[in-house]
Amino acid sequence: MSLRIEKINSQMQRVVMEILQQEVDDPALSLLSVIRVETALDLHESRIYFSLLDDTKVKHAQDALDKMNGFIRGHVGKRMTMKFLPELKFIYDDSIRYSVEICKKIEEARAGDSDQVNGNGNKKDNPSDTKE
Repeated sequence: MSLRIEKINSQMQRVVMEILQQEVDDPALSLLSVIRVETALDLHESRIYFSLLDDTKVKHAQDALDKMNGFIRGHVGKRMTMKFLPELKFIYDDSIRYSVEICKKIEEARAGDSDQVNGNGNKKDNPSDTKE
């Protein structure tokens, strides 16, 4: 990826977040975060990946972003100086939620392992630990 595209992606991410925070009054979008932006090399499309703290509102947020696409794109055009302004495509990214779930499972597994260890460090109910 070229340095130019990286700069566009970074600026687009910042600008879209500012627009959503300052210009949009939708409670479903109040806990939305723009995770990353991927702009095509030909500048025809920018994919804007977002996540939500409340994943029960994903459908509503996606619908709202799709309906406001022209509004958001217009404000992006006013704030970014580009010869050609890409089409915006909003995509829900559940990687943060997935990462949190994996961390919880790891913690549960660790807690389960520590529950199986008794006071002297041996695991309970392990047939190899018993002496006959």
